[in-house]
Order: sequence, then C-alpha cells, then structure tokens
Amino acid sequence: MSTPFDTPLNGFTFELTRRGDTLQSIAFRAMGDASKWTQLIYPNNLVYPYITDDPTQAGPGVLLTGAQILIPAPSSAASTTDPDQVFGTDIALTNGMLSATSTGDFAFVTGRANLRQALKNRVETQQGDLAYHPRYGSLIKILIGRMSVPAQQLLAASSAKGAVLADPRIASVDKAGATVNGDAVNVSIEAIPVAGQSVQVTASA
Repeated sequence: MSTPFDTPLNGFTFELTRRGDTLQSIAFRAMGDASKWTQLIYPNNLVYPYITDDPTQAGPGVLLTGAQILIPAPSSAASTTDPDQVFGTDIALTNGMLSATSTGDFAFVTGRANLRQALKNRVETQQGDLAYHPRYGSLIKILIGRMSVPAQQLLAASSAKGAVLADPRIASVDKAGATVNGDAVNVSIEAIPVAGQSVQVTASA
C-alpha cells in the first residue's frame, strides 16, 4: 500500500538546509506547506530524526544541516475551469465548529462555497497562531483599540486584502473595506478568483 512516506519522485529541485531546520520548516519554506514534510522522506532516503545540527548524529538517512535536500516538484496544474474542481472540497464549518448532516456525517462545502469559507477563515485567523503556517491569517484582531478608528479601518482592510491574496486560488482583490464598531472589526472583500466570477467575503473579529 502506498503511503505519504514512499511517494515516487517525478521531478525535483534542490534546497540548502539551514541550522535549526526541521522537515516541517523546510517543507514550509520550499513547498509553501509544512504539512507536506512527509514528501521529503522518500526521495532523500531519510530515517528519524531525518535532519540534525549535530555531526555525531548525521549519517545514512540523517542529513547534517548545511547539506542539500531534494524537494519534489509540484504537479502540473489541472486545465479544468470547473469551480467545483478548481476550488476543491472541505468540511463545512458553522461559526468555526464542524457541521454535520442529518445522518450524523460531516457536512462538506464544494466549489465557490468552499473558497468563500476558506477566505473567511484565513481573514479571521490571527497571523502567527498556526505554528506550521506562521504567515497564514491576518492582523485585524490586534488592531482593535490601538489607534484611531480611521487608521484601524484602513489597516484592517489592507491586512484582510493581503490575507485573501495569499490564497493561490485568488487572482486579485477588487474591493476591500472595514468598519470598526467598538471592539469589533467587520471586513468586506470582493475577490476575483482564478476561475469564474468574483466572490464576496465578509469576516469579523
């Protein structure tokens, strides 16, 4: 049975490892997603602890930082423009909680609905909260109460726009606005995806 640890290598690039690196940090830096660290094991013939700063621990299957590591090349993008395929499928969330169907199974969102949900989650997540994805999210939460309302609104809109543009499914952002009401910041975004019509996203913190 094939597992994420023995995926065949179809193409690759090289990445120079750095002191303090882990496979997760390398995957994030070179592949844009720390969760893809398992894809580095098979092509590099690695065994635990995979990579080390200690020369006494380096050897067959364990890289010493400073050495080069093979990075699997990304697969070719699909040629489809069907939003259900371009924007993918994920578990549906309601107010940040998992949703279920009447039968008790997980509910799912597909296509544009999934994209809208993903963008809302991205904007409402405080940047830095996810250890493996430190640049994921926005800064709208930390702006509350730190400056004048007009400045909060301007910076919140800018941060939300940057968070949305960080999603590879988004080509551009047409409009980005924010309003501050006491301790709440509400953001409205109109984004242009790589396929199909614009997507309206509202988020709050």
